[in-house]
Amino acid sequence: MNSNDVGALVDACRKGDPEAWDLFLERYGRLIWSVASRLGANSAEAEEIFQRTWVAVVEGIGRVNHPDRLHSWLASTARHQTWQLFDEQRRSRRFDSLEVAYDKGDEPEIDAMQERNFLALEASEAAHQALTGLDDRCRKLLTLLFLSDPPLKYQEISRRTGLAIGSIGAIRARCLNRLRTIFSGLYQLDARHDT
Repeated sequence: MNSNDVGALVDACRKGDPEAWDLFLERYGRLIWSVASRLGANSAEAEEIFQRTWVAVVEGIGRVNHPDRLHSWLASTARHQTWQLFDEQRRSRRFDSLEVAYDKGDEPEIDAMQERNFLALEASEAAHQALTGLDDRCRKLLTLLFLSDPPLKYQEISRRTGLAIGSIGAIRARCLNRLRTIFSGLYQLDARHDT
C-alpha cells in the first residue's frame, strides 16, 4: 500500500465512510494487537487496549496530517494505551493492597521488587513521552535505531530517512541529547510531584 492509498483511506475515514473504517480496521487491527502483546498484555488486557486504541484512533484521525506516518502513529497510540492500562492496574493493585493493610491495622509494606517495578514503569512512560516530544526527524531516527524489530542496518535507516549514512551517528548523538534533556525534565517533575 502506498502513501496515496493511505491518504485516501484516512480522508474517507475522516468523512465517516463506514467501508473505509472497515478497511482501516482490516489493515491495521493486527498492529494494535501486536503492540499490546509485545508489551506483555494478556488476551483480556489486549482486548481492552484494542478498544481504547480504537477510540483514540476514531477521535484522533483528524490530526493525521502525514499518511506516511500512520503506522508509527498507530503503534505509538497503542503503546500509550498499553502503558496507561498497566499504570491503572498498578495503581489499583497498590491501592487495594494498601487498603487491605490498613483494614487489618497493619502498616502497608512495599517490597523492593514492587518499588523497582514501579520506578521502571514510570521511567518507561517518561521515556515514551520524551520520545514523542522530539521533532519528527529525531523521533523517526531514534525509533528506527532503537525500536525496530529486527534491528535495521544504517543503509536501511539512510534509505528511510534520507540521511547520509555518515551523518547518522552525529545526528543520533544530538537527538539522544535532546531526548535526555526532555526525559530529565519529565522524570524529575514526576519525582517532585510524588514527594
